[in-house]
Amino acid sequence: MGNAEEAQAGFCTNCGTALVGPFCGGCGKPSTSSAKPRAEGWSALTSEFMNGPKQVGMHAVALSFLAHPVRTILRLTDDPTYRSHWSFLTACVGAQLTLVYVILPRVYSALFNAPDAADSSAVITNEIVQYVGMAIMTPIQYYLCRALGSIPRSPMSYIKLCVLSVSYCTLLGIITAFAYFGIVLADAKAGSVLDLGEVWQALTVANMAAILVFVTLTHRRFWGLSWVRATAVTIAIAIMSWVVVYPGLTSLLEKANIGKTLTSLTG
Repeated sequence: MGNAEEAQAGFCTNCGTALVGPFCGGCGKPSTSSAKPRAEGWSALTSEFMNGPKQVGMHAVALSFLAHPVRTILRLTDDPTYRSHWSFLTACVGAQLTLVYVILPRVYSALFNAPDAADSSAVITNEIVQYVGMAIMTPIQYYLCRALGSIPRSPMSYIKLCVLSVSYCTLLGIITAFAYFGIVLADAKAGSVLDLGEVWQALTVANMAAILVFVTLTHRRFWGLSWVRATAVTIAIAIMSWVVVYPGLTSLLEKANIGKTLTSLTG
């Protein structure tokens, strides 16, 4: 690609940060490379699945994300020993969708003797939408950021960043779901005094705002973007994702009944 940033320099043996000078930008120690150069082009994507990843505790990564999201995603992205980002994403997305579409509806049904609104097919549909949407958006985002940024990055490093970014967003989604469910229970106990539709809308807006801030800060540091460019890129990506790509994929899959078909086949 002509801009593989770490191919020759390697990574710091102390903290795993990509080396770009005589001293590590992460811990300040003299540059001592411990990693052999490896393929970082688009063709290297296959190795993410073929090579056995080093296992890192998912709970530790999740807690680190919640405590220091921007610092954590940049550290893990630059850490060549951390290769569990795909499994972490799958666990996060699966947990969020199962919680929202299956577990919480069934708990609500049991507590209030309401009709069971659980929909396991929605879990499959939304998982497909998430992964297909990433496959569509990531190359677009990469070339847009590469054109505007001042720090050269390889496709594989950006794929890793995007995978971890979506994982963090699903963690926020899990927190939002629990918060809304807690409000629903409190409102029922108080005699239904709240407009739950407005509550959900407010939580959704807050969640989206948190995601926009997170992505802006991440892209600004990862690509070396100015505040104006980082904000503009983030908003453009958000509009394309939330208004065009993901709603379009969801509508297409729902019309094709993909989720229900796969659910019936798997029992």
